[in-house]
Amino acid sequence: MTSANSEIFCSLLVAVLMLVLIFSTVLPSQAQSFSTFTPADKFSIPDYNATISFAVNGSYSEATLENNAWSFQDLSLNYSQVRRNLEFSAENSNVTILYYRYSNDFRSEIISYSVQGQGKQTVNFDLNSSQSSPTEWMVTVPGTETLVFLAEGEGWNLLPGNTVVVTGSTSNVTVVHFSILVPVDNSNLPFYQQHSVAIVTAAAFVITVAVALVIRTKRKPNEVMPL
Repeated sequence: MTSANSEIFCSLLVAVLMLVLIFSTVLPSQAQSFSTFTPADKFSIPDYNATISFAVNGSYSEATLENNAWSFQDLSLNYSQVRRNLEFSAENSNVTILYYRYSNDFRSEIISYSVQGQGKQTVNFDLNSSQSSPTEWMVTVPGTETLVFLAEGEGWNLLPGNTVVVTGSTSNVTVVHFSILVPVDNSNLPFYQQHSVAIVTAAAFVITVAVALVIRTKRKPNEVMPL
C-alpha cells in the first residue's frame, strides 16, 4: 500500500470511528424523551392536602402519583447532570424542593426542601439496595444559630424500604444518605465520632446549598443559578 493510500485509509478509519462514537452517544438520548418543569408547576396530592414543587427548573422521564406519593424517574434539576429516581410524599403541608443531587465521589445523595404547614414528608431515594441503617442517614433542620442534627426518633424515622419519614418540621429540612462503611460496633462512641465522616460531608453539602440559595435570592427569577 502506497503512502497516499495509507493516508486515505487512515482518514476513512478515523471518520468511521468518529461516526460510531457520535451515534452511540446521540441515539440513546433520542430514544428517551424527557418532560420539563418550572417552579410554577405544582405536583398535588389531593388526598393528603399537600403539594410539591421545585425551586428551580428541571426534567424527568416520568412522574406518577401512586399511593399518594409522587415518583419521579430520571429526575434532574438544572444544575445537575446526574439523573436519579426519587419518591416523595407530603401530608398537610406544601413542600418546595430546593436542592436534590447525587455525589458519586462521596457516594451520597441529598435533598433539601422547605415546608409550609405542620404535616409530614416521606423521602425515598430508590437506593436499590438492602435495608439501610439509621447510621447511614442524616436529617438536619435550622437551629437558632447553627444546624441541628436530629437523631432518629426525634423528628424522623427510617421505615422498611429505605423510606425516611420527617415529622413536625415547619421550616427547612435536609435529608442525606451516605453509602459508606461504618465501624461494626461504634455504639459506645459519642455521636460526633459515630458520624464523623457523615458530619463533615453533610456540612460541605449544606454549605454548598446555603451559598447556592443566597446566590439565587440575589438573582432575577429568570436567571439560571450556577453551581
